[in-house]
This record gives sequence, structure tokens and C-alpha cells, in this order.
Amino acid sequence: MTLSSSPAGNAPPDRLLRRTSKKLVELYLARELLAQLVRKELKVRYKNSSLGFLWSMLTPALMTVVFTVIFSQVLIIPVDDFAAFFLAGYLLWQFFQNSCQGAIHSVVGNGDLVKKVYFPREVLPLSHVLSQVVHLLLALLVVSPYLIVTRGWGVVAYLPATLAAVALLTIFVSGVAMWFAGVNVVFRDLQELFVVIFLVWFYATPVLYPLALVRSRWGGESMEWLATALQFNPMTWFVELFRAPLFGKVVETPGYEPGVEALAPVTSLAPGLPSLLTVGVATGWAVGALVVGYVVFQRRARTFAKEV
Repeated sequence: MTLSSSPAGNAPPDRLLRRTSKKLVELYLARELLAQLVRKELKVRYKNSSLGFLWSMLTPALMTVVFTVIFSQVLIIPVDDFAAFFLAGYLLWQFFQNSCQGAIHSVVGNGDLVKKVYFPREVLPLSHVLSQVVHLLLALLVVSPYLIVTRGWGVVAYLPATLAAVALLTIFVSGVAMWFAGVNVVFRDLQELFVVIFLVWFYATPVLYPLALVRSRWGGESMEWLATALQFNPMTWFVELFRAPLFGKVVETPGYEPGVEALAPVTSLAPGLPSLLTVGVATGWAVGALVVGYVVFQRRARTFAKEV
């Protein structure tokens, strides 16, 4: 087999490097198209809407009220300022889910454009991710007064850590979004499974509960695997990364013996920097997801015009 006919997976490293560099240049040159698609996403979503962006805050606001009542009054989760705790995780989750939900239809929904005009196909899922970044930043601006009142001025002091967490998650979400967009072109059932996948993923992510509670309530040796399994979920690390500067950390009360009481007492610490372990693992997941998502998307992109 000649070099020119080698599949991408078996291409020499120098050829892969040149191909990747070419793709990055094309993506950079298409930055205006990407910006236009982002503006389109923002405009279409709120077209003919009297409340505009406020609708983006309606869902997290209602979810916060409902879950605060349920998990602080009925099924008690012993976390100080549960509403702030939930918001610091749910805003991130909403960004992740909405980005992937929009991206999964991005190629199929623009079939006519894909067939007629050549452009870097990556801009389609990435436009959804970047539009959701705008929503996330605006949402953070809206809820920041509440977080400052409940958690203190540390929320402002650690703003760079929050923005760094958003940047890392954006890299991770971009990779996952490209994977969903590419695979959905050939496996349309994926869009039907999306709701189930993200429902399970949501409850497997410590948005409603802290990891400290999992270790305390099910701290016996027979259930230790549960807390360990949750740490294999990449979103666990991103939630911890995002929550630390906005809310703080939740830790077990010193001297508490796991399994003794039905509810494990936990203590909420003030906002601060995430641990180096959390930063390192989240960075690894971000880079890994971007590479895998990009490779899968590029391999599927060769036949998009025929399959959409």
C-alpha cells in the first residue's frame, strides 16, 4: 500500500501532524463563520421572546427551588446553603448538557449546507458549545450577588479559578460535543438515547449531593466501590473544580464514624482553590476528550455529505 492511500489511523506521525496543522489553520480562517453561527444560535433561541436571556435563568432557578425544598426539608442532605451548593454544580451541568444536546443535531440539521459548501465541519458543534459558554458566563453574572451574600467575598477573590474551570470544561465539552455530532450522523438512534444517557449521567455526578456524603453514608467496605466509581466520572472532577471557588468544599465533620447515623454530618468550607489533584485530573479529561472527539469527528466528516 502506498503512502498516499494509507488510512488516517496508520499514517506516519509527520503526515498526521501536517494534516492536523492544516485543519487548525482552516478552523482559524473560519473563525468569522463560527462567530456568525454563535450569534445565530443566540438570536434564534430568544427570537420573539419577551424575557430574552432571563429564560435561561428560569430553569436553574426553578430547579434550585424544587431541589432545595426536597433535599433540605424532605430527603435531607446535610449541606450548609444547599441552594448555593446546588447552583454551583447545576449551572455547570446545564452548560454541559445543553451544549451536547445542541451539538448532536448540528450536522444532521445543517445537511443542505454540508452538501453545498465546503467549510470546516467542526464549526457546527463548536458553535453550540460557544453559545452555551455565553449563557454560562451571563448566568454566573446574575447569580454572583446571591453567592456573594451566602458564601462571602471569596467568590470574587477566586474569580480567576472559576474562569479557568470554565475554560477547561469548554475544552472537555467541545470534544464530547464533536463525538456526539459525528456519531449521530451514522447512528441516528443516539439522539433518542441522549435523554436517558444524560439522565443517568446527571445522577452519577455529585450535583445534588457531595462526595463526602457518599463516603459517610455508605462508608462501609462493602459499598466503598460506589464512591470510587463516581470518581471515574469525568464530570465529578469538573463539578468539584467549578464548585470550589464558587461554593467551597464539603467535608465530613471531624470525628464522625461512617455508617453510625442515617445522615452523615458534613461541613461546608469557604470558597477556595481546588486541589492540584482535581486540576490535574480535569485537565487530563479535557485534553483526552478533545483529542478523541476530534479524531472521531474527522473520520466521520469524510462521508457527511453522503449520509446527512
